[in-house]
Amino acid sequence: MEIGYLCIVFLVIIAVLWLKKPLILAIGCGIIATVVLFRVPVPDALLVFGRQTVASDTIDVLLSFYSITFLQKMLEKRSRLREAQRSFDCLLRRRRLNAALSSGILGLLPSAAVMTICADMVDKTCGDYLSNKQKMAVACYYRHIPEMFLPTFSPVLLALTLSGVNAGLYVVSMIPMVLAACAVAYLFFLRKIPADMPALDREVHKKQELVSLLKNLWSLIVVVLIIILFNLSVWVAALIIIVANYFIDHFKLGEIPGLLKEAAEPILLGSMYLIMLFKGIITYTGVVALLPDFFGQFPIPITLSFGLIFFFGSIISGSQAIIALCLPMAIASIPEGGIALLVMLMCVAWAAMQISPTHVCSFVAARFYKTTLGDLVVRLLPVVLLFCVIAYGYGLLLTLL
Repeated sequence: MEIGYLCIVFLVIIAVLWLKKPLILAIGCGIIATVVLFRVPVPDALLVFGRQTVASDTIDVLLSFYSITFLQKMLEKRSRLREAQRSFDCLLRRRRLNAALSSGILGLLPSAAVMTICADMVDKTCGDYLSNKQKMAVACYYRHIPEMFLPTFSPVLLALTLSGVNAGLYVVSMIPMVLAACAVAYLFFLRKIPADMPALDREVHKKQELVSLLKNLWSLIVVVLIIILFNLSVWVAALIIIVANYFIDHFKLGEIPGLLKEAAEPILLGSMYLIMLFKGIITYTGVVALLPDFFGQFPIPITLSFGLIFFFGSIISGSQAIIALCLPMAIASIPEGGIALLVMLMCVAWAAMQISPTHVCSFVAARFYKTTLGDLVVRLLPVVLLFCVIAYGYGLLLTLL
């Protein structure tokens, strides 16, 4: 019965999005449907919302988004992003590679605010060769590929901790799947655009353009390095760079109030907040814990069962939640699985996140391109499903090696 209720909750969210309503309304309706269908007492629901409001992950998400947005506004104020895109285009005259690589590089920075920068770069690179809905899918998909395998991202770090697998072995084992992820999206999207950009009418001084690229993107690069080297939260690293950039780019005190106001985007921040509340109330219902028994009813291999659990569980509650809840069960149920099992499950969880309504970046991309989350899901669903099939096959292959 609980699984049926869960399906209804997601149908409510999908229906609201299908009606072209904003995500903030869809998630709000999903929260109400969850409370009603699962008969969560109002005092308990309020307690869950209160705890989730002050939870470290909620605060970290909101502060990270605001601080990165503030830094982005500073860069836009000094035309840093526009100049970086110009230098990038001069250095890399391959339209397809440019669209994928620029998003992937910025994807090293774990903040939803970077999604806007990625979307803008893809928009300029792909031009009219792709529709806005296709460009949204390209930007959102390639931007998240680093999250699949780098141990600087919390889901990967959590999985390595729970499984005891060596980080180096995991990263190396993931390389074929990273290439597969790039290739699948290429087949669906990037092959539709010309490979090369038109020749420039001037000589390109690559050394100068490289220096210009680093000069204009140094702030984002250093934020990533601070996060990796010192294991600090995104908002802490961003705050350090904001202070440094204030002096380096010669900002005046009178410019700060305007930047503070521009960085505060209430609809985006409100949507993120509601997404965190939705994750909290779904976790409270305990429905995610019922998924193993549900899929265990079907006459399929146990490895495939856990693959389905990770896929639907990630869509429902996010990859980090399903990793924390079900990875220990998967390892205990399949003790011989090792690195092959971990790689397969992590690939499936990553892919599912690309079409999850709990994924904040998807809403940011949809808002940039003036479309909807439903449009993104429709275009990425075949990409995600094909990638999951490849991931399952790759896991079986690793088992034989």
